[in-house]
Amino acid sequence: MNLLKNFWSDEAGFVVSAELVMLGTVGVLGATVGLSAASTAVNDEMLEFSHAIRSLDQSYHVEGHQSCRAWTASSSYRQQDVDISRADLCGQIENIENAEKSSEKQTKIKKRKAPPKSKELRKKLEQKKKNENKKKAKQKKEKNNA
Repeated sequence: MNLLKNFWSDEAGFVVSAELVMLGTVGVLGATVGLSAASTAVNDEMLEFSHAIRSLDQSYHVEGHQSCRAWTASSSYRQQDVDISRADLCGQIENIENAEKSSEKQTKIKKRKAPPKSKELRKKLEQKKKNENKKKAKQKKEKNNA
């Protein structure tokens, strides 16, 4: 019985409640920071993956065939330029976010409409391509004149 009483009153190595609270706080903070970093890394990887998938060119062309009394039709698909479609997507996402912000202010429920395509971004890209083509044409003229 005396041995059990000595074990019960001995506090060497026992975690005091203040130490336990401190360890718990450090553990929770560490877990929060770690989960936040993991969440950011997963989001970045998903973004890179979506850009990689979008960059794949899915254009195709199949020639038709005609023989004696049978024929097959040809088929083709030309994918839109990646930069233009990304500009459209960015414009649509911004329009959706702006619509959600404005709908929070309004109390009426409205039917959702498809967001319009981003004409401004498309125009900027087309203007950029025109400027690049003009620069290339000037460089060719300079080479021909030299």
